[in-house]
Amino acid sequence: SGESSGDREPGPLSQLQKGNITYALTDLTDTDVEEYYRGFANRVLWPICHYRLDLAEYGRKEMAGYFRVNRFFAHRLAPMIEPDDIIWVHDYHLIPLAAELRQMGLKNRIGFFLHIPWPPADILVTMPVHEEIMRGLSHYDLVGFQTDYDLQNFAGYLKREGIGDDLGNGLFDSHGRIFKAGAYPIGIETAGFAEFAERAANNIMVQKTRRSIEGRDMIIGVDRLDYSKGIIQRLEAFERFLTSNPGYQNKVTYLQVTPKSRSEVPEYEHMQKMVAEQAGRVNGAIGTVDWVPIRYVNRSISRNVLAGLYRLATIGLVTPLRDGMNLV
Repeated sequence: SGESSGDREPGPLSQLQKGNITYALTDLTDTDVEEYYRGFANRVLWPICHYRLDLAEYGRKEMAGYFRVNRFFAHRLAPMIEPDDIIWVHDYHLIPLAAELRQMGLKNRIGFFLHIPWPPADILVTMPVHEEIMRGLSHYDLVGFQTDYDLQNFAGYLKREGIGDDLGNGLFDSHGRIFKAGAYPIGIETAGFAEFAERAANNIMVQKTRRSIEGRDMIIGVDRLDYSKGIIQRLEAFERFLTSNPGYQNKVTYLQVTPKSRSEVPEYEHMQKMVAEQAGRVNGAIGTVDWVPIRYVNRSISRNVLAGLYRLATIGLVTPLRDGMNLV
């Protein structure tokens, strides 16, 4: 639900109807949010899956919270499931959910799609509960990844650890179950977005931006504030480009849109400060009274405005160090 019940146990499920979709919402306690979401999901699984062993912080309490909350979700979901329902589970927060549902006797077909990268065995085994995580994935009937590399890493782990076999044609045998795994890259409706962007050119904010760059070329980057996005490295590269090619100074403006993300996690709070300081340093060192090299926006911008800004830009910078389906 996006809400916390504080120290109290969550109340009953609430339902929200939007169009043809009925949402069932539940609260979590403050402890659940801290251990499950801020703890294990975003301070262990997220950095491990993005190859950042240096940022992973393990804790028994957080690991227990992750599995406990997935068990809680399963118990809330199970009474609503009909025998012929197909269940889709999304992303790293919910890997153990199928195993919990199977434990309760559900035989439904269950699919899982991972939005983020999947690391090779050498990295995954540094996580103390890597076996439990892989066992959890084996309880799905279909496991989807964003890229072939992610799928290869998954299959490589099964082989290296001797816990599964690649049966061919996308089928795997692990922990006594046969299931399918594949790469299913996600894109956008490009034709529809192109039409949307063309209409957005008349947006007032887009028109103001066009006038303010005064005929200069514009580079745009749009990323959630996250260490996996390569934002700091991108700023450094732009600074080096300008110092190495002074003829481009005062001829190009770089707009970086970076909404805040997970500010309650210390690594993200530290990064927010680093990015702001770096943009300010570059502007102070290279900028002039009539030209700011980097325009840094640390908040969300509507999709309509973003579409117009994309169309206005000459170059779009997408430079994640590691990323899955979500490049913003």
